[in-house]
Amino acid sequence: MRLSLIVATCGRVAELQRLLDSIVLQSCLDLELIVVDQNPDDRVVRAISPFRERMEIVHCRSDPGATRARNVGLAVATGDIIGFPDDDCWYPAGVLHRVAEFLAAAPEWDGIIGHTIDAAGNATLPWNDRAGPLSPAMSWRRSVTYVYFLRRDAALAVGGFDTTLGPGAGSPWGAGDDNDFMLRTLKTGAKVYFEPALRVHHPPLFPEFDGPGLEKRERYARADGRVLRKHPMPLWWKLAFFAMPLARWTVSLASLKPHQLRFHWVTFVGRVRGYRDRFPA
Repeated sequence: MRLSLIVATCGRVAELQRLLDSIVLQSCLDLELIVVDQNPDDRVVRAISPFRERMEIVHCRSDPGATRARNVGLAVATGDIIGFPDDDCWYPAGVLHRVAEFLAAAPEWDGIIGHTIDAAGNATLPWNDRAGPLSPAMSWRRSVTYVYFLRRDAALAVGGFDTTLGPGAGSPWGAGDDNDFMLRTLKTGAKVYFEPALRVHHPPLFPEFDGPGLEKRERYARADGRVLRKHPMPLWWKLAFFAMPLARWTVSLASLKPHQLRFHWVTFVGRVRGYRDRFPA
Protein backbone atom coordinates (compact mmCIF):
# COMPACT_ATOMS: atom_id res chain seq x y z
CA MET A 1 0.00 0.00 0.00
CA ARG A 2 1.19 3.48 -0.85
CA LEU A 3 1.50 6.05 1.95
CA SER A 4 1.23 9.83 1.71
CA LEU A 5 2.65 11.73 4.65
CA ILE A 6 1.58 15.39 4.77
CA VAL A 7 3.76 17.55 7.01
CA ALA A 8 2.88 21.20 7.52
CA THR A 9 6.00 23.09 8.54
CA CYS A 10 6.82 26.60 9.68
CA GLY A 11 9.94 27.92 11.37
CA ARG A 12 11.57 24.56 12.10
CA VAL A 13 14.59 23.07 10.36
CA ALA A 14 16.45 20.73 12.73
CA GLU A 15 13.18 19.13 13.87
CA LEU A 16 12.03 18.66 10.27
CA GLN A 17 15.33 17.01 9.39
CA ARG A 18 14.95 14.66 12.38
CA LEU A 19 11.53 13.63 11.03
CA LEU A 20 12.98 13.02 7.58
CA ASP A 21 15.81 10.96 9.07
CA SER A 22 13.23 8.77 10.82
CA ILE A 23 11.22 8.31 7.62
CA VAL A 24 14.31 7.24 5.67
CA LEU A 25 14.84 4.44 8.20
CA GLN A 26 11.32 3.04 7.81
CA SER A 27 10.85 -0.34 6.17
CA CYS A 28 7.92 0.93 4.09
CA LEU A 29 9.31 2.08 0.72
CA ASP A 30 6.17 2.96 -1.29
CA LEU A 31 5.80 6.41 0.20
CA GLU A 32 5.55 10.06 -0.70
CA LEU A 33 6.35 12.87 1.69
CA ILE A 34 4.40 16.04 1.00
CA VAL A 35 6.12 18.99 2.68
CA VAL A 36 3.79 21.99 2.82
CA ASP A 37 5.96 25.03 3.48
CA GLN A 38 4.60 28.14 5.25
CA ASN A 39 7.95 29.93 5.51
CA PRO A 40 8.66 33.15 3.62
CA ASP A 41 12.18 31.97 2.74
CA ASP A 42 13.87 28.84 1.35
CA ARG A 43 14.98 27.23 4.60
CA VAL A 44 12.80 24.19 3.93
CA VAL A 45 14.07 23.84 0.38
CA ARG A 46 17.60 23.62 1.75
CA ALA A 47 16.56 21.25 4.55
CA ILE A 48 14.88 18.69 2.29
CA SER A 49 17.43 18.85 -0.53
CA PRO A 50 19.75 16.11 0.88
CA PHE A 51 16.77 13.73 1.20
CA ARG A 52 15.42 13.97 -2.33
CA GLU A 53 17.51 11.06 -3.57
CA ARG A 54 16.41 8.89 -0.67
CA MET A 55 12.63 9.32 -0.85
CA GLU A 56 9.90 10.84 -2.98
CA ILE A 57 9.31 14.41 -1.78
CA VAL A 58 6.66 16.84 -3.01
CA HIS A 59 7.31 20.43 -1.93
CA CYS A 60 4.31 22.79 -1.80
CA ARG A 61 3.67 26.20 -0.31
CA SER A 62 0.63 27.54 1.48
CA ASP A 63 -0.64 30.53 3.38
CA PRO A 64 0.02 30.47 7.15
CA GLY A 65 -1.86 27.95 9.24
CA ALA A 66 -1.33 24.24 9.83
CA THR A 67 -4.86 23.39 8.68
CA ARG A 68 -4.52 25.39 5.46
CA ALA A 69 -1.24 23.61 4.79
CA ARG A 70 -2.70 20.16 5.40
CA ASN A 71 -5.57 20.93 3.04
CA VAL A 72 -3.04 21.85 0.35
CA GLY A 73 -1.35 18.51 0.96
CA LEU A 74 -4.61 16.58 0.82
CA ALA A 75 -5.31 18.06 -2.62
CA VAL A 76 -2.15 16.51 -4.09
CA ALA A 77 -1.79 13.30 -2.05
CA THR A 78 -1.83 10.07 -4.08
CA GLY A 79 -1.43 7.42 -1.38
CA ASP A 80 -3.84 4.71 -0.28
CA ILE A 81 -3.11 5.75 3.33
CA ILE A 82 -2.66 9.33 4.51
CA GLY A 83 -0.82 10.45 7.63
CA PHE A 84 -0.18 13.90 9.06
CA PRO A 85 3.14 14.03 10.92
CA ASP A 86 3.99 17.21 12.83
CA ASP A 87 7.27 18.79 11.81
CA ASP A 88 8.63 18.14 15.34
CA CYS A 89 7.54 14.49 15.67
CA TRP A 90 9.55 11.48 14.55
CA TYR A 91 8.87 7.80 13.90
CA PRO A 92 10.36 4.77 15.66
CA ALA A 93 11.64 2.08 13.31
CA GLY A 94 8.96 0.01 11.61
CA VAL A 95 5.95 2.17 12.51
CA LEU A 96 4.85 2.91 8.95
CA HIS A 97 5.26 -0.74 7.96
CA ARG A 98 2.94 -1.71 10.83
CA VAL A 99 0.36 0.84 9.70
CA ALA A 100 0.38 -0.45 6.12
CA GLU A 101 0.34 -4.06 7.28
CA PHE A 102 -2.63 -3.51 9.59
CA LEU A 103 -4.78 -1.70 7.03
CA ALA A 104 -3.90 -4.17 4.28
CA ALA A 105 -4.99 -7.09 6.48
CA ALA A 106 -8.09 -5.42 7.95
CA PRO A 107 -10.25 -3.87 5.20
CA GLU A 108 -13.08 -3.36 7.70
CA TRP A 109 -11.11 -0.52 9.33
CA ASP A 110 -10.85 2.92 7.72
CA GLY A 111 -7.92 4.05 9.80
CA ILE A 112 -5.67 3.45 12.76
CA ILE A 113 -4.60 5.79 15.54
CA GLY A 114 -1.60 5.27 17.78
CA HIS A 115 -0.03 6.48 21.02
CA THR A 116 2.31 9.45 21.55
CA ILE A 117 5.57 9.24 23.53
CA ASP A 118 8.49 11.56 24.22
CA ALA A 119 12.16 10.93 23.42
CA ALA A 120 12.55 8.78 26.55
CA GLY A 121 9.52 6.64 25.69
CA ASN A 122 7.21 8.21 28.27
CA ALA A 123 3.58 8.84 27.35
CA THR A 124 2.82 12.46 26.49
CA LEU A 125 -0.94 11.97 26.93
CA PRO A 126 -2.10 10.93 30.45
CA TRP A 127 -4.58 8.23 29.47
CA ASN A 128 -4.53 4.42 29.48
CA ASP A 129 -7.06 3.36 26.86
CA ARG A 130 -7.21 -0.21 25.66
CA ALA A 131 -6.87 -1.23 22.02
CA GLY A 132 -10.14 -1.20 20.12
CA PRO A 133 -12.55 1.00 18.17
CA LEU A 134 -12.05 4.74 18.57
CA SER A 135 -15.16 6.36 20.03
CA PRO A 136 -15.97 10.09 20.03
CA ALA A 137 -15.13 10.24 23.75
CA MET A 138 -11.75 8.58 23.11
CA SER A 139 -11.11 10.99 20.26
CA TRP A 140 -10.99 13.82 22.80
CA ARG A 141 -8.17 11.99 24.58
CA ARG A 142 -6.33 10.54 21.61
CA SER A 143 -6.69 12.62 18.48
CA VAL A 144 -3.44 14.34 17.67
CA THR A 145 -2.79 14.39 13.95
CA TYR A 146 0.69 12.88 14.01
CA VAL A 147 -0.56 9.55 15.40
CA TYR A 148 -3.42 8.84 13.03
CA PHE A 149 -3.45 7.29 9.60
CA LEU A 150 -6.55 7.12 7.41
CA ARG A 151 -7.45 5.43 4.18
CA ARG A 152 -7.57 7.95 1.36
CA ASP A 153 -11.35 7.75 0.86
CA ALA A 154 -11.99 8.25 4.58
CA ALA A 155 -9.65 11.24 4.77
CA LEU A 156 -11.11 12.95 1.71
CA ALA A 157 -14.72 12.31 2.79
CA VAL A 158 -14.26 14.70 5.74
CA GLY A 159 -13.92 17.70 3.43
CA GLY A 160 -10.63 19.04 4.75
CA PHE A 161 -9.48 20.57 8.01
CA ASP A 162 -11.32 23.49 9.61
CA THR A 163 -9.06 26.45 8.81
CA THR A 164 -10.39 28.52 11.72
CA LEU A 165 -8.71 26.07 14.10
CA GLY A 166 -5.11 25.17 14.83
CA PRO A 167 -1.65 26.74 14.98
CA GLY A 168 -1.26 29.77 12.74
CA ALA A 169 -4.97 29.99 11.92
CA GLY A 170 -5.09 33.65 12.92
CA SER A 171 -7.95 32.93 15.34
CA PRO A 172 -8.16 32.57 19.13
CA TRP A 173 -8.41 28.79 18.73
CA GLY A 174 -4.81 27.61 18.49
CA ALA A 175 -5.53 23.88 18.54
CA GLY A 176 -8.50 21.51 18.26
CA ASP A 177 -8.02 20.97 14.53
CA ASP A 178 -6.88 17.37 14.99
CA ASN A 179 -9.78 16.35 17.24
CA ASP A 180 -12.30 18.21 15.05
CA PHE A 181 -11.06 16.38 11.95
CA MET A 182 -11.25 12.98 13.67
CA LEU A 183 -14.70 13.64 15.14
CA ARG A 184 -15.92 14.58 11.68
CA THR A 185 -14.29 11.42 10.32
CA LEU A 186 -16.23 9.30 12.79
CA LYS A 187 -19.45 11.13 11.90
CA THR A 188 -19.08 10.00 8.29
CA GLY A 189 -19.35 6.42 9.56
CA ALA A 190 -15.66 5.63 9.30
CA LYS A 191 -14.26 3.00 11.68
CA VAL A 192 -10.90 3.83 13.26
CA TYR A 193 -8.89 1.44 15.42
CA PHE A 194 -6.86 2.60 18.42
CA GLU A 195 -3.63 0.67 18.92
CA PRO A 196 -1.58 1.80 21.95
CA ALA A 197 1.41 -0.28 20.82
CA LEU A 198 1.69 1.90 17.70
CA ARG A 199 3.84 4.76 18.98
CA VAL A 200 5.12 8.04 17.58
CA HIS A 201 7.64 10.33 19.26
CA HIS A 202 6.72 13.93 20.05
CA PRO A 203 7.97 16.46 22.62
CA PRO A 204 5.65 17.04 25.61
CA LEU A 205 2.88 19.49 24.75
CA PHE A 206 3.23 21.43 28.01
CA PRO A 207 6.71 20.79 29.45
CA GLU A 208 6.51 23.69 31.91
CA PHE A 209 3.86 25.66 33.80
CA ASP A 210 5.65 28.89 32.82
CA GLY A 211 4.54 32.00 30.90
CA PRO A 212 4.76 30.52 27.39
CA GLY A 213 3.13 27.34 28.68
CA LEU A 214 0.24 29.36 30.11
CA GLU A 215 -0.27 31.21 26.84
CA LYS A 216 -0.27 27.96 24.90
CA ARG A 217 -2.63 26.35 27.41
CA GLU A 218 -5.09 29.24 27.01
CA ARG A 219 -5.12 28.84 23.20
CA TYR A 220 -5.56 25.07 23.46
CA ALA A 221 -8.29 25.31 26.11
CA ARG A 222 -10.24 27.89 24.17
CA ALA A 223 -10.02 25.72 21.07
CA ASP A 224 -11.28 22.72 23.05
CA GLY A 225 -14.29 24.74 24.16
CA ARG A 226 -15.03 25.73 20.59
CA VAL A 227 -14.76 22.14 19.36
CA LEU A 228 -17.15 21.01 22.11
CA ARG A 229 -19.69 23.59 20.95
CA LYS A 230 -19.23 22.31 17.40
CA HIS A 231 -19.48 18.64 18.39
CA PRO A 232 -21.95 18.35 21.30
CA MET A 233 -21.30 15.60 23.85
CA PRO A 234 -23.66 14.19 26.54
CA LEU A 235 -24.41 16.42 29.53
CA TRP A 236 -22.36 14.29 31.96
CA TRP A 237 -19.37 14.58 29.61
CA LYS A 238 -19.70 18.36 29.40
CA LEU A 239 -19.85 18.63 33.18
CA ALA A 240 -16.67 16.56 33.50
CA PHE A 241 -15.00 18.62 30.78
CA PHE A 242 -15.43 21.84 32.73
CA ALA A 243 -15.09 20.33 36.22
CA MET A 244 -11.76 18.57 35.64
CA PRO A 245 -9.54 21.68 35.51
CA LEU A 246 -11.35 23.07 38.57
CA ALA A 247 -10.65 19.81 40.43
CA ARG A 248 -6.98 19.99 39.46
CA TRP A 249 -6.89 23.63 40.55
CA THR A 250 -8.26 22.60 43.95
CA VAL A 251 -5.69 19.84 44.33
CA SER A 252 -2.92 22.26 43.37
CA LEU A 253 -3.88 24.56 46.25
CA ALA A 254 -2.10 22.16 48.59
CA SER A 255 1.14 22.44 46.61
CA LEU A 256 1.24 26.23 46.87
CA LYS A 257 2.69 26.37 43.36
CA PRO A 258 1.29 29.51 41.70
CA HIS A 259 2.24 28.47 38.16
CA GLN A 260 0.22 25.24 38.47
CA LEU A 261 -2.73 27.10 39.93
CA ARG A 262 -2.71 29.57 37.05
CA PHE A 263 -2.29 26.76 34.51
CA HIS A 264 -5.42 24.93 35.66
CA TRP A 265 -7.41 28.14 36.08
CA VAL A 266 -6.45 29.25 32.57
CA THR A 267 -7.62 25.85 31.31
CA PHE A 268 -11.03 26.28 32.92
CA VAL A 269 -11.51 29.87 31.77
CA GLY A 270 -10.27 29.08 28.26
CA ARG A 271 -12.72 26.20 27.87
CA VAL A 272 -15.61 28.37 29.01
CA ARG A 273 -14.61 31.20 26.67
CA GLY A 274 -14.21 28.86 23.72
CA TYR A 275 -17.56 27.23 24.35
CA ARG A 276 -19.22 30.63 24.45
CA ASP A 277 -17.39 32.03 21.38
CA ARG A 278 -19.65 32.86 18.46
CA PHE A 279 -18.98 31.09 15.20
CA PRO A 280 -18.03 33.23 12.19
CA ALA A 281 -20.86 33.98 9.80
